[in-house]
Amino acid sequence: MAPATAPSPSVPATRRTSVPEHVERLRGLLAEALEDPARPRTERRRVTDSGLVGRVAAVDVEAPGPLPSFDNSQMDGFAVRAEDLRTQALSAAGESTLPLAGVVPAGAAAPELPPGGVLAVMTGAPIPEGADCVVPVERTTAGRFEQILPAPSAPGAAEDAGDASPAQITFTGLTEDDLQPGRFIRRTGSDVQAGDRVLSVGDVLTPSVLGLLAALGLPDVRIRPRARALVLSTGDEVRQPGSPLHPGQLYDADTPLLIAALESFGVDVQAASATADDVEIFTDVVWALLAEHDPQLLVTAGGISAGAFEVVRQGLASRGVEFGSVAQQPGGPQGWGLIPAQGRQPAVAVICLPGNPVSCAVSLETLVRPALAELDAACPPPHRLTVRLEEAVDSKPGVTQYRRAVFTAPEAEAAASDPEQGQPVPEVRLVGGPSSHLLGHLARADVLLELHEEDTHVEAGAEREALLLTGRTLP
Repeated sequence: MAPATAPSPSVPATRRTSVPEHVERLRGLLAEALEDPARPRTERRRVTDSGLVGRVAAVDVEAPGPLPSFDNSQMDGFAVRAEDLRTQALSAAGESTLPLAGVVPAGAAAPELPPGGVLAVMTGAPIPEGADCVVPVERTTAGRFEQILPAPSAPGAAEDAGDASPAQITFTGLTEDDLQPGRFIRRTGSDVQAGDRVLSVGDVLTPSVLGLLAALGLPDVRIRPRARALVLSTGDEVRQPGSPLHPGQLYDADTPLLIAALESFGVDVQAASATADDVEIFTDVVWALLAEHDPQLLVTAGGISAGAFEVVRQGLASRGVEFGSVAQQPGGPQGWGLIPAQGRQPAVAVICLPGNPVSCAVSLETLVRPALAELDAACPPPHRLTVRLEEAVDSKPGVTQYRRAVFTAPEAEAAASDPEQGQPVPEVRLVGGPSSHLLGHLARADVLLELHEEDTHVEAGAEREALLLTGRTLP
């Protein structure tokens, strides 16, 4: 893809924008890239394929037939005519005896129920014509089928027809409720009717949805393609984990962090690499990878501040990407833009994040996730919750500050055990300070505590909103 310049939807970059403003700005860029008509709109997958949970339906699906597709037994028991048991049972302390006319296993066709007899039916077996209820085997004097039915013959073994009399099945403890029509019968269409919509455009696939499609005999499902991203981190000082470090060097934490976060957002990361602090090398790598992988989204980390070697800003500022500051801490410096469609090459949204791993991670949660979640159902939206501060906290004025915090389990458990408190508000304790180099503190945190511009001092016990971090659970 050749370099190009294009305006991007934004508020003026001359002032520091708010978090909601920047989220809306990113949403507009992502919409243009994700909804480009030049890209495939659907892909067909087998319902037995792995990796379908969390994918998004691309078409409506209607049931081609009912579920269940035939009347079948809900229990291991006996298909009966209620009237054949009712008179005798209700006049004999709930006991009644009828001859066994045969056995209907699951997967076999059912014969017609003869008058005055019963047919043994296994769970899922079709209900014989003439039967109107099923009595569980536990309601017989035998209690189990092993006491009633002979062991299956070995294949090819001869059966002794003899003059054996049919088994007599004695039911006991029957009540009027046991003999109601439809008792323990799963009726045709009682779950799904033919023509019911079982999947709508935009629905997220779950294990039960995939099971339902298979139960309806549908072998395939049409889904939306995943958003595709290219990830680049920068810095001469960056080395791959496992390699030796020389003085002044550090390991690349941004690339694995970006890959993991974007994948948790439902994005397919097609290529990821680190580049040197050389503008020409950086831009050559960008255009080559864009042409090779055709992503919808380019996400970079680092190289966007005011230093002498800010290769992302220097390489992309003249090519449709703007740079400015968002009123949040950490994660203030940001870049955004759209590399427009050219010929057969669709548009690519560009999001440039700070190089510090904590600033990068916070930006992904506070800016990228909410923008993407508005457009793509595969991206889980931010999980916001109300928390109570265990301690007082001071925050920098004029910015939305995100502080790392952990749940304090004893207090949360005490609140949950008090029925008068209703829904408990989890209490949190700060982990470390606001500095953006504290990656270990972020790794231990459960939430990002959100402190707004006016929250220069918040007392202990005050309640504020927080963002639940990926992989964490409520106490």
